[in-house]
Amino acid sequence: MVVSLVMLVLGATGFEPQLEPTRLVLTLLDEPPSQYALGWFLHIIIGSAAMGGLFAYVQPRLGADTHTKSGVLYGVIVWLAVMLVIMPATGLGFFAFQLSVLAPLVTLGMHVLYGCVLGWAYGKLSQAPFTRHHPA
Repeated sequence: MVVSLVMLVLGATGFEPQLEPTRLVLTLLDEPPSQYALGWFLHIIIGSAAMGGLFAYVQPRLGADTHTKSGVLYGVIVWLAVMLVIMPATGLGFFAFQLSVLAPLVTLGMHVLYGCVLGWAYGKLSQAPFTRHHPA
């Protein structure tokens, strides 16, 4: 939700609207921009369920000493994948340089923020009593 709020603020400023993940998803699916609600729905499902689940799987393998650091590293890895796979697939080129020089930096910031919040929340939830294994 934090990254979605940042996206809304960036969208309100008019900075690179082509970078909005909702629009990128719609472009990948060849859906018209009028399907904005579908883009948001898919963005939330991908960002929370799919990528969150993947983080739970890879987090122990990242080698960081805190969940938050693991999250930041994960965010950078996801950003790199987006820059090398998703951006070219949407026609924006590697690292979205076709938009501007700032595009990769802004998206890196959003992915680091995403990873930081994801890692922090994962750390808090993994310490919650309902996740501890009690002997039967």
